[in-house]
Amino acid sequence: MSRRRAFATATATVLAAVALSTVATGSSQAASVATWDKVAQCESTNNWSINTGNGYYGGLQILKSTWDAYGGTQYAAYPHQASKQQQILTAEKILAGQGAGAWGSCGSAAGLAYDHADPYPAAPVSQAGDFYHAIRAADGGWSGFKPLGGANGAEFFNGSQEAITATPDGSVQVLGTGKDGNLYHTARYPDGSWQGWNRMDGVGGAASFAAQGEAIAGMPNGDAQIMAIGGDGKIYHNARYKSGSWQGWNQVGDWQAKKVAAAALPNGDLQILITGTDGNVYHNVRKADGTWQGWNGVAGVGSAATFAAGNVAIAGLPNGDAQLLAVGNDGNTYHNIRRADGTWQGWNRMDGANGAASFAASSVAITGLPNGDAQLLAVGNDGKAWHNIRNAAGQWQGWKTTGFGAQKAGITGTPSGDAQLLVTRS
Repeated sequence: MSRRRAFATATATVLAAVALSTVATGSSQAASVATWDKVAQCESTNNWSINTGNGYYGGLQILKSTWDAYGGTQYAAYPHQASKQQQILTAEKILAGQGAGAWGSCGSAAGLAYDHADPYPAAPVSQAGDFYHAIRAADGGWSGFKPLGGANGAEFFNGSQEAITATPDGSVQVLGTGKDGNLYHTARYPDGSWQGWNRMDGVGGAASFAAQGEAIAGMPNGDAQIMAIGGDGKIYHNARYKSGSWQGWNQVGDWQAKKVAAAALPNGDLQILITGTDGNVYHNVRKADGTWQGWNGVAGVGSAATFAAGNVAIAGLPNGDAQLLAVGNDGNTYHNIRRADGTWQGWNRMDGANGAASFAASSVAITGLPNGDAQLLAVGNDGKAWHNIRNAAGQWQGWKTTGFGAQKAGITGTPSGDAQLLVTRS
């Protein structure tokens, strides 16, 4: 007796019973494609189109009546006329209803009862809050936005807040507040490969750091300095040294904040902007020697004493200036400069796209480039990411849409003159 005929004899009763009823009597099971291949090797020597006239069809030798009872006819009249994937999908239903015994010794030898893997898992689907990365090359070319992979090989990283910066070696450092509310870090190396996400340690040796907002700045010495708003609303500072080791979190006074932004200056200073709990914008400097200037309110438009903003961003330029962006309480975008000598230009409302008088935005980002240009990224009121350039001479390119739907915007300039963009998609 042939091996297949022995199998047919052993399983004919079971399969006939399957043909009589579609009621599942076994517990739900599944098996990987690799395991089904083992079954098929035993049943049909992996010939998925086999029809020898013995009443069993295809790679898994399924009775016609069983095929019909478990919905196989949605694919083809007979099993051997369906694709391998379609035969496996139907076999999954038989396995769930009748158990591995439906394939007798072949199922047992393949370990069919013990696999439990989904043979064709659904592809992950991107959703709002997933991180996407793009590059605007120094020559003006765009790479297009691509999803930033998640932790442990996941296709996406989903988060509520994000920050990006470049370091002098051409690497890019990225922070993200994950779905669990904790802060994560990854890096993109100059060759385009990614380090992968690591959850950051918390204050005083805690296992994690809950963050409501974060900013990161690549320093001239190769370090990256981090400012974050903790779960308690207070402001914290950290540093990732050039070696890859971490300084650890230190609370910066007793101030609390709603938003935070940070930028590295050529002299090694770190300039910080926050939106305080009163809604106004404040500025601070962490000097290269580690001392702090202290918080000072940023004057408003015209003669106003304060400037209230829903979102803030800051960038260091090669000439020692810091350029600031903010979304004012009117929803429009404003630009300012703190010159290298400590004086301020003052806030100017930015022109909008295509000659409009203003540009409404919900999220803004700005970075300095080696040639003295500043590049901007913002999420407009249409929910799309928009890009702009202020060249070293002070002239504006004007807003141009990327066409990509976004919630949050981040941008950093690299030593090569490229700009790398990070957004959370809408």
